[in-house]
Amino acid sequence: MSEAYLPAPVRRNVRECAAGYCEYCLSAEVDAFFRHEADHIIAAKHGGVSTPDNLALTCMDYNRFKGSDIASQDTISVELVPLIHPRMH
Repeated sequence: MSEAYLPAPVRRNVRECAAGYCEYCLSAEVDAFFRHEADHIIAAKHGGVSTPDNLALTCMDYNRFKGSDIASQDTISVELVPLIHPRMH
């Protein structure tokens, strides 16, 4: 779900909680070419909901790289491993 579908107060809350930093790579929004976006940690297509505990502020680069993925295959062990959770890892 795109940030445009989130109510303005929810987007504002996500931005304030993150203090303007990408919650994954910690880049500052003031240093970015594009505004950071509120994004689902667990994508809606995987059962994630649009609640504050499942929304994170992300820079455009990280958001586009992550997409709706929740896991990836480790290139060495070939095991499926979950992607980082910005508030747990």
